Amino acid sequence: MMSFWRLAILSLTYHWRINLAVAFGVAAATAVLTGALLVGDSVKGSLRHLTLERLGEIDEVLVTDRFFREALADELTASEDFIKYYDQAAPAILFPSTTIELKHAEQTGRSTNVLIVGCNASFWEMGDEARPTTLPGDDEIVLNQALADDLNATVSSEVVARLPKGNQVPADSPLANKSDRIRSLPGLKVVDVIPARGLGRFSLRPSQSTPLVAFVSIATLQDVLDQDGKINSLLVSLKPNISPTSDEAQTASKSLASAFHPSFEDYGLAIKRVTRTFKNTDSEPETVYDYFSVTSDRMILSPEAELVAEKAFAPMSGQGVVTYLATKIEKESGREGESENRGAIAYSMISGVDVTDDFPLLDLQGKPIEPLKDNEIILNSWAAADQDAKLGDTIRVTYFEAETAHGDAVETHADFTVKAITPLTEPSRSYRPRREAEYTQRPTLANDPDLTPEVEGVTDQETIDSWDAPFPFDRNLLREQDNTYWDNHRTTPKAFVSLATGERLWGSRFGRVTAIRIPAQEGVTSDSIKQAFTNELAKQGESLGMDFMPVKRQQLAASSGTTPFDGLFLGLSFFIIAAALLLVALLFRLGVEQRASEIGTLLAVGLRRSKTSRLFVAEGALVAIDGGVLGVAIGVGYAWLMLAGLRTWWVGAITTPFLEFYWSTKSLLLGYGLGVLVSVLTISWSIRQTKKLSTCRLLAGQVTDAHDVAYKAQNKLSFVSLVCIAVAVGLAAMAVRLGGMAQAGAFLGAGFLMLTGLLLFVWLRLKRGGRRELKPFTGGWALTKLALRNAGRNPGRSVTTIGLMATASFLIVGLSSFRLAPSNEGAGGFDLVAQSSESVFVDLNSEQGREEILADKNTVLEGGLAFGLRFKPGDDASCNNLYRSTQPRVIGLTDSFVQHFDAASAAKFRWMQTEASSDAEKSNPWRLLAKTNDAAIPVVIDMNTAMYSLKPPANVGTNLELTYDDHTIRFHVVGLLENSVLQGSLLIREADFERLFPDVSGYRYFLIQSPPGKSKQVAEVLEDRLSDQGFDAVPSSQMLEQLFAVQNTYLSTFQSLGALGLLLGTFGLAAVQMRNVLERRGELALLRATGFREKRLAQMVLLENVLLLVGGLATGTVAATLAVLPHKLTGNASIPTDLLRDLGLMLLAVLVVGVLSSLISVRSSLKVPVLSALRGE
Repeated sequence: MMSFWRLAILSLTYHWRINLAVAFGVAAATAVLTGALLVGDSVKGSLRHLTLERLGEIDEVLVTDRFFREALADELTASEDFIKYYDQAAPAILFPSTTIELKHAEQTGRSTNVLIVGCNASFWEMGDEARPTTLPGDDEIVLNQALADDLNATVSSEVVARLPKGNQVPADSPLANKSDRIRSLPGLKVVDVIPARGLGRFSLRPSQSTPLVAFVSIATLQDVLDQDGKINSLLVSLKPNISPTSDEAQTASKSLASAFHPSFEDYGLAIKRVTRTFKNTDSEPETVYDYFSVTSDRMILSPEAELVAEKAFAPMSGQGVVTYLATKIEKESGREGESENRGAIAYSMISGVDVTDDFPLLDLQGKPIEPLKDNEIILNSWAAADQDAKLGDTIRVTYFEAETAHGDAVETHADFTVKAITPLTEPSRSYRPRREAEYTQRPTLANDPDLTPEVEGVTDQETIDSWDAPFPFDRNLLREQDNTYWDNHRTTPKAFVSLATGERLWGSRFGRVTAIRIPAQEGVTSDSIKQAFTNELAKQGESLGMDFMPVKRQQLAASSGTTPFDGLFLGLSFFIIAAALLLVALLFRLGVEQRASEIGTLLAVGLRRSKTSRLFVAEGALVAIDGGVLGVAIGVGYAWLMLAGLRTWWVGAITTPFLEFYWSTKSLLLGYGLGVLVSVLTISWSIRQTKKLSTCRLLAGQVTDAHDVAYKAQNKLSFVSLVCIAVAVGLAAMAVRLGGMAQAGAFLGAGFLMLTGLLLFVWLRLKRGGRRELKPFTGGWALTKLALRNAGRNPGRSVTTIGLMATASFLIVGLSSFRLAPSNEGAGGFDLVAQSSESVFVDLNSEQGREEILADKNTVLEGGLAFGLRFKPGDDASCNNLYRSTQPRVIGLTDSFVQHFDAASAAKFRWMQTEASSDAEKSNPWRLLAKTNDAAIPVVIDMNTAMYSLKPPANVGTNLELTYDDHTIRFHVVGLLENSVLQGSLLIREADFERLFPDVSGYRYFLIQSPPGKSKQVAEVLEDRLSDQGFDAVPSSQMLEQLFAVQNTYLSTFQSLGALGLLLGTFGLAAVQMRNVLERRGELALLRATGFREKRLAQMVLLENVLLLVGGLATGTVAATLAVLPHKLTGNASIPTDLLRDLGLMLLAVLVVGVLSSLISVRSSLKVPVLSALRGE
């Protein structure tokens, strides 16, 4: 007795031809599924490979904004905690955003945002590839190939590098020098150009784009920056047997933190013992004051350092001091008979201190002065005499606000009441270079110039007149007595207010105190102060910015990507999969129908219908299993082809051609399993359709059902068809009023409804045409009319064929409406977007700022606008970056930028969604950033960044938690922009930015609205005048095109793969035609027997097929035209002429292939012998 599986296998081999065709269909579906999964593997694998390549053996890095001892690297490597997990530590100086220039004969080549790496041989030992043949020495530089190409440089070229000077005083302080913050390294000879691979593409930011990198020796940078023996970075590598993503690596990071012990000075802090004694000729030396002063090389202690110091030095009676510059100190006139010609005291120091037992200030009678209230002031005797001030008088102190506005010092004042006058002893010999003043009378506590921090160009000068002041300095204010005071007392404060008042007036985001005084006492030494500070650091878990970052671990995590390319390519390949499965169903059904009498015989001899169905499903499953194996092999080739496309035709989707082929067993097995599963399900579905046929019809070889649709139901469908068409027209009319993606979606929806309505209309026409009374066809169109009548024999099958062609062509053409084009709304009316390597401190919208920067070219911006915005560097969170972003760039929007959009005439950005509730907020959603929220910072994001780059995706109302500088910040999304030039960044208001990132000064991001017709000229002038800052302006349209290239490329990919699926679907159309001919073989034989020539019959059958093919393409194209044309006419769709040409060629290719496949099917079908066909009939 024959077993079930033996029968299935014998049946499979006997009908091998049709089963082979089915197997190829299964192979096509499996190949696409497997290939899509392998594309996902390849993208993730390539991103991972890029990470490992650019970092080499570097696992963790320490990069700070201050310099510390190079010897710290040796101390670290000698630690047992380090040796246990790590191999080496390399010192380096890293500047991630610099400018390099190369002068050519006619112009200067300039590259901005260049990473300069100051390194020695230990750095290159951490990489295997791209090591220079010659390490750079003094005045030498090595470029990577990308930078050399950008500059058009070769070996022996000489370049100029511009990098930050490393000024320690915050640039937004009025006491900071803003004009001398850049150092130039001219005449650097290029000694080698290395490939942009391995450490040749070293970068700390995860991105697939090739970075611009230059390498110089550490000594060269130390020399030009006056930082002998100092670095700002350390690079460390784990032992080879420790994976950077393992739990052991996490343990190693903790061990590294324990092994790292920066000195007090490495944190930018200094301790000075300040002592003044007085020796009278007749007595022993007397101590006037004796204390330790803790100061910062940044002039002011950071809030973090102050907090640690406050707790660490509390047991030692530490006390904060803030000393600031008063441009004028003058008494308000009021007493009768006073002279008003004495003039104000110009450019004086004033200190905020607390009067305590450790630091008592005495009045003129030698009595301790009581603690000051907020509005009280103490004058020293010199200042009181100069202003003829008495107790109770009002003193006005004029000073610069602690933070500048666009680099401009803003002068303000505060009024105080004289609480007391403290004596100041005059020296017998004034200060001289390298020599202190001398006294014959006992000095007082007020005789203390060390209360003032060092300010380069000010406190180190011999006279006030020689100050190189970074702030507006009016020498006309100086009087002879002011210069005399400087000679005798230098930076000694002339007045004192309470510490709380000083912090309120002169504290800033950079800090509140300029020093901490610790009275000298038993057991207190410089070493004990340092130890107390480091102990408190450890206790609080504070590092003051000196943290190692597990850069390799973070970038490997980011390599999981923002876009799931496996899912993406499954979607892009949808039509290929659908066409392949349709082909499987049609071919298998064709094979079943060829064997209809066999099924009828099996049923007639007693086999249950369920068992015959299982038999054919089993046969189909065996075919699918074999076809799946072939499909996996083809899938590897399909994936390779897709990667080749992403490296060439579709490179816009990934920015740069970096992809390599990677595979995983999981993807191969999953692709195989899914391919076989969906194929078996498709085969099962096709078998189920035969259950409606009776055994008698099957025995007769008849495979069509006589069932018909009721006329009443047809009337309902006619109504539905009309409704779909009417709604489509209405939706298209309404869509004109919408904008952006909503408009594109509405047009596409209208097209889809039109497609549905047209297909229903075609189905009904075919159905009714097949039921009409038969009449003879005459005339030249007789054959065409007969072909149309024959198409109505099975309207469902015909409409399925038309629907496949129509749906595919509709989506291929209709998706063009989603192609993005640069628009004025995408740029917010700004025609230029600029970024600088170094901060710019002037307001380019002010007349003074334009004159300062543009000089004789200041009129080029007349009638235009240029908004400078705060900029915190970070990951590129735009769709151009395939890596997952964990620290997006942050842009701080100024009040003037926000207010600009209040004007009704101002061009606006397009918003997708906002939290606006009031009319003012709806008119200008940027005002939402000013909302106060104690729990989170209001933020605006471009929708592409929110949806694709951030994980999890964000929406309006979402709270985001991101880590910057070792601090977790919570943001609240108040608005989403739609397809803007600001994609890839978080947008917050300037006040929040300054609070979150106090160390970031100046403006590095610019939105420029040029006068009409002057865009190119404005860009050239600004790039030239701000060349030291590495100013780089790009047309907004160009930036938008780069951002839109990703989506537009995906659409092109979908259209190309859809066309491929459509081509595959034409073979299914041929299978349908073979099925039709098979069903009508008796009819065709009868026609041949009555005199119809074979050629004439072939023309008729071919014409039926072509009519269905053309009808499908035409229906889809008509519906797509409704989706695309209005969108094109409103100017919101970008449909280039070459794209229309390509779409036309795609559809033409489908038509040609469809006709050829129909010819083949017709020719094979008409080979059935007439006599046997007539007997079957």
